[in-house]
Amino acid sequence: MNIFETTVVSTRIRLARNINNLPFPRRLKGEEEIYSVLYAGVKKSCDKLFSNDFYQMSTINELLSQSLVERHLISKNLQKSPYGAVFISKAEDISVMVNEEDHLRIQSIIRGFHLEDAYNNVAKVDGEIKKNLDVAFDSRLGYLTSCPTNLGSGMRASVMLFLPGLTMTNKIESIILKYQGYGITIRGIYGEGSKAEGYLYQVSNQAAISLSESEILNKVKKVVETLVNLENDARREIERIQGLELKNSIMISYGILKYACMMSSQELMQNLALVKLGVALGYLKLNMENLNNLTINTQPAMMCYITKTQMNAKQRDLVRVKMVQDILK
Repeated sequence: MNIFETTVVSTRIRLARNINNLPFPRRLKGEEEIYSVLYAGVKKSCDKLFSNDFYQMSTINELLSQSLVERHLISKNLQKSPYGAVFISKAEDISVMVNEEDHLRIQSIIRGFHLEDAYNNVAKVDGEIKKNLDVAFDSRLGYLTSCPTNLGSGMRASVMLFLPGLTMTNKIESIILKYQGYGITIRGIYGEGSKAEGYLYQVSNQAAISLSESEILNKVKKVVETLVNLENDARREIERIQGLELKNSIMISYGILKYACMMSSQELMQNLALVKLGVALGYLKLNMENLNNLTINTQPAMMCYITKTQMNAKQRDLVRVKMVQDILK
């Protein structure tokens, strides 16, 4: 297993688009104009490209809504939008949010390090939408967006990284500050304002204006490649310094996951992170993709969604260990 396979969790490309002569979502009033102008055009575009599920935020239940957030298929902002909706491909690699901060947020999420593939996915959807809707574009400013930082290509390229080495060697803060000056943002697992639970960080471009799509892709790609190599060095450093103590901590976490009777989400993330580091260092022979899936599938709403059962916190703590132990068999 190479360093990219043990460091890069997923890749996401997102495009922000708006429709000419239609107020930005926060100023929209009246469902009729939204359905007739926006939803119909997006539905026609999505239906042509992929089988999909459609959800309106005003009608779906809270559990389903939160599970979509935990799977990164919608944002927390969309949850709060009175006219919010989303089209999600059956494979869950493409989602088109309607009336979030912009009229459209087209995104593709792919496991692993695949910037070009994710971009090709959103570009196809974007091209089809332009056939059915009059997308707002200015020859000088580029695509017109609600937030000025998205002007231009309207694109965010984001890669989720597992960075235990850089975190444990206390290098991550200086790296975050360094890359801010380079136009790169490094945030927690759920984006702005979230914590880097389980040593998971999102790396993305700060602004889209004055940069082409290919320039953004290349910029993010170079930063990710640099971070992956720095992470590799940091892992070797803590392995060299801590030696058997590090391996012991990893094996204790493995034992906790394998034999615990109940476990909170926070406890899982802490122990799972060390077990994943153990896999990366060759101490444990486990499937990294399955371990990464646990990060999402053991979140509160996702657990209820998967089991089709409403559970309180204690019940979730009991079911969580069973889900983990099924993977570790």
